[in-house]
Amino acid sequence: KASPSPMASFEHNADIAPRDEEKKQKTEHENGHGHSHEHRTKPGEGIVALGTVTLGGATFMIDREGQIEAGKESTFGVELISGTAKPSAAWLANPDGEKLCDPTTSEDHNQHWHFKVEPLMPVKKSKFVLRVGEEEAVIDFARGAAPCNDGILTLIKAAHAPEWRGYLELKLHGDAGDLELWLYAVPAVFGQGGWAGVGGKPTPFDVPAETVINLTFPSHSGKTLEMRVRDADKNEDEDGTPNMRGCGTNYFIFPGETGADPEWIKGETWRGVATVAFEVDGKSYACEPFVLVPHEAL
Repeated sequence: KASPSPMASFEHNADIAPRDEEKKQKTEHENGHGHSHEHRTKPGEGIVALGTVTLGGATFMIDREGQIEAGKESTFGVELISGTAKPSAAWLANPDGEKLCDPTTSEDHNQHWHFKVEPLMPVKKSKFVLRVGEEEAVIDFARGAAPCNDGILTLIKAAHAPEWRGYLELKLHGDAGDLELWLYAVPAVFGQGGWAGVGGKPTPFDVPAETVINLTFPSHSGKTLEMRVRDADKNEDEDGTPNMRGCGTNYFIFPGETGADPEWIKGETWRGVATVAFEVDGKSYACEPFVLVPHEAL
């Protein structure tokens, strides 16, 4: 079995919620941008990065769209990162190997595959299985986890604590080239009947307000950027929600007051590979490369 690691994907079309024009105009006026920041995806939907697996000498990244539930068809995206092998089938299975759905196949869409699965039984302990040739890899599909700000959700790892997992949600506004990032100790979790937990909200992973979040873009040679707090007072997001708790926060933006030019990352069809890393008290945190697209494209 392959050992998974976090990575994100793209090319999905989540259901779009109806827009509220009055809220749209109000939001645009308040945040000072010529674009809307209201939430578009339905609760519990969105793209969640699951990780990468290596099979047949090739490495693939895997994500899911929306939630996985019995009796509901769901889509897993699989994309080739390196190598030439192609996946032949995918399904969901329990720890004992029992299949919860029939293996499904997918056509190759420019080294990207969409596997549609429909489990017939509850999926509580099941995982996603990918087959390449005679090899199979299993990966946890982060049941219930969901982005809650229309970004792409992925995992964070810490070098000093190999078993620890955090989450980050990164949202690109393609029309203006600005970025928002949230750090979570526990992500928003969506269960049967609605959001689970306290009010369905994630648990922030607060770091010192002076923390700098470093993004690099392997897809765009030499391109890097830094994300910082909006301010050290309330550090409000673009919905006007305060994000300062004491001297800590989980919210960062670009370009903010950095003076950096975001022109190269503009466009609702923009696509790139990003990595995120930061340090807190001399300890390093990072996620693996993932494909970033504007929230308008999700």
